[in-house]
Amino acid sequence: MILSGRALSAWGVGALAVVLFLALNVLSQNLFRTARIDLTEGGLYTLSDSTRSVLGAMDEPITARFFFSESLAADLPGFRQYAQRVRELLETYAARAGALTLEVIDPEPFSEEEDEAVGFGLRGVPLNEQGERLYFGLAATNTTDDLETIPFFQDARESFLEYDLTRAFHRLANPRRPVVGLISTLPLAGGFDPQRGALPGWKIADQIGQLFELRDLTTEVAEVPGDVDVLLVAHPKDLPGATRYAIDQYVLGGGAAMIFVDPFSEAAAGIPDPENPMRLHNSRLPELFAAWGVELAPGMIVGDRLTARKVRGGGRDRPVAVDYIAWLALGAENFDRERVFTAPLGAINVATAGALSPVDGAGTEFTPLVFSSDEAMLFERMHVQFMPDPARLLADFAATGDVYAMAAEVTGVVETAFPDGPPPDEDDGAPADAADGDTVLPEGHIPVSAEPVNLLLVADSDLLSDRFWVQVGNFLGDEVVVPIADNGAFVINALDTYAGSSDLIGLRSRRTSDRPFVVVEELQRAAEARFRETEQALQAQVRETEEQLAELQIGGDAGAAVLTPEQQESIVAFRERLVSSRKQLREVQLALRRDIERMGARLEFVNIALVPVLVALVGIVVALLRARRRRRALAAAG
Repeated sequence: MILSGRALSAWGVGALAVVLFLALNVLSQNLFRTARIDLTEGGLYTLSDSTRSVLGAMDEPITARFFFSESLAADLPGFRQYAQRVRELLETYAARAGALTLEVIDPEPFSEEEDEAVGFGLRGVPLNEQGERLYFGLAATNTTDDLETIPFFQDARESFLEYDLTRAFHRLANPRRPVVGLISTLPLAGGFDPQRGALPGWKIADQIGQLFELRDLTTEVAEVPGDVDVLLVAHPKDLPGATRYAIDQYVLGGGAAMIFVDPFSEAAAGIPDPENPMRLHNSRLPELFAAWGVELAPGMIVGDRLTARKVRGGGRDRPVAVDYIAWLALGAENFDRERVFTAPLGAINVATAGALSPVDGAGTEFTPLVFSSDEAMLFERMHVQFMPDPARLLADFAATGDVYAMAAEVTGVVETAFPDGPPPDEDDGAPADAADGDTVLPEGHIPVSAEPVNLLLVADSDLLSDRFWVQVGNFLGDEVVVPIADNGAFVINALDTYAGSSDLIGLRSRRTSDRPFVVVEELQRAAEARFRETEQALQAQVRETEEQLAELQIGGDAGAAVLTPEQQESIVAFRERLVSSRKQLREVQLALRRDIERMGARLEFVNIALVPVLVALVGIVVALLRARRRRRALAAAG
């Protein structure tokens, strides 16, 4: 067969098109590997600025091994969908960070890959009696064999997926154990009392010591060491001026700080002070708080009726349970659900906590993290300082309708609270008058922060005390510590967040990939409402029939073995009504199914038929327009 020149030209153009198509795909895979367009609602696959900053600073090679039992999850669409989400996000990480290598592994049952997953500490979910387990986790390592794992990706933490991944990679890129510097007038790390001898450390200090290097800086430190990652200040009662200045300069220099002040510390009140038994057990940092744009309500305590803990009241003869509005058991509704270290919390116990608020005109951003309900009020600490009366407090309670912040995050650029250098020592941190003459500032004095500060302020130090969040027991000679609240988790989670880079602090929870079928759910709710109405009508008919039968039996011979005609007619009528009601129930359920099927058919038509039809129509219109232009051009040329 001999092809004409025109046919050869057509074949050549076709071959060239195929070659160009393949070349374009190869080039796009290599040149545009990192290019992505995220069209999802909420930008599910768009990394936050904080994550991009962490990945951009990574120079330590990291290998991330993503284990997912693909074959075993064939009949588990929920797992498969979430696994696809995790894998695509990890691919986005790997495309963004050149030091990150991603390996996707399918640990088939009884394989070497499964042994590898077990060796890394991943958890497998048993699926059947044959011992097959589903793995869905991450194991990441660096060049020094440091390991970070997510044993199993739980969909309940999907909103924190980006935070969990970024934190794991940041730890591997910065493997040094974080240092927590402690400044406290409370015996968190233990101590010695002349009357009681050696004092054991609090359980919160034990937990911190398991994950961080806890370094007691004492209350008389002139400078916070540069290797301290987070400064933990607990109940800063009468701190020397040099120590307050050290806190100020550490924060301005970019250091993160968690500060627990208290209008009335019950833990401090429990420590005898023979020299001053009438001493006030409050703590505050007025100069620092003013510089940070925050105010602690002076001498005031938050009382909350809805979250009040019950305590024993009344006399010994007739004890009663009373809501003690000064001791609060805060629940999930009292926490910021977007912050990564408060959203997972279930309960926190606080005692005689104060209220924090932003100062008018402050240049900082004030974000409440732990707060009261709107059934709350403020009352003076004198009511609980000596002989608190829970019943009297409850009787005098009058809600203001305001919500009071007991813990808040503060960010922003701030100026020093001590422009003239370290202040002289004065009681209770009162500001001192400026010294006469010229002031010589210490070397390295920071007048204003170069970057936004990172502060977590808490208006209660008692939440750190063992009595409010743990129960300590003994089992066969071993101490058993059982948490009864999430106080420890709150502190550890916050330290974990603040001990990382400032980018980790900025990460917040993200939208989940689950997209409910809102229209379907509305149809189901409407049908369920109709179903309940029909069910209630049926139950009413049953009760009515039973009452009629009872009346007939009472009016007739109770011992008769044969039913009367009236009873037989009532039974027949009951059966007819029962059949009719069941038919109505079936009709409601059938209508629901038909509504959903019709909606599904419409969606299938849009996805399968309508879009291709629209594309074809656009192609036809374009072809017709081109043909018309061609005819016009030929007509003009002729």
